[in-house]
Amino acid sequence: DAKPTLTHYAITRLTNLNHLAHCITQNVDGLHRRSGLPRSRHSILHGCVFTEKCETCSTEYFRDFDVGGLSFQTTGRICIHCHGQLRDTVLDWEDELPEEDWSMAQVQCDQA
Repeated sequence: DAKPTLTHYAITRLTNLNHLAHCITQNVDGLHRRSGLPRSRHSILHGCVFTEKCETCSTEYFRDFDVGGLSFQTTGRICIHCHGQLRDTVLDWEDELPEEDWSMAQVQCDQA
């Protein structure tokens, strides 16, 4: 069970103090989020093994367990908001970067 390091917590603290506007990560381990970094303040370019997303309403669920899957496969769970299918968020080699995260990453880099 991986746990956030002091570096993860430092990034969160710098973000909370507005010394860091946004964190862009390719890590799929969810440690930035576990350290308290708000989802709105970081772009997760390669997905997260602990996150599944509703294919209908786009609600994200951050879990305490590996949701399984690769390349946006259904996880067998249902969204509590709209009853849509939940899918894993981890990219495979041929998958494109998630549009929302990639766009936000580009905006944040342009503003840096």
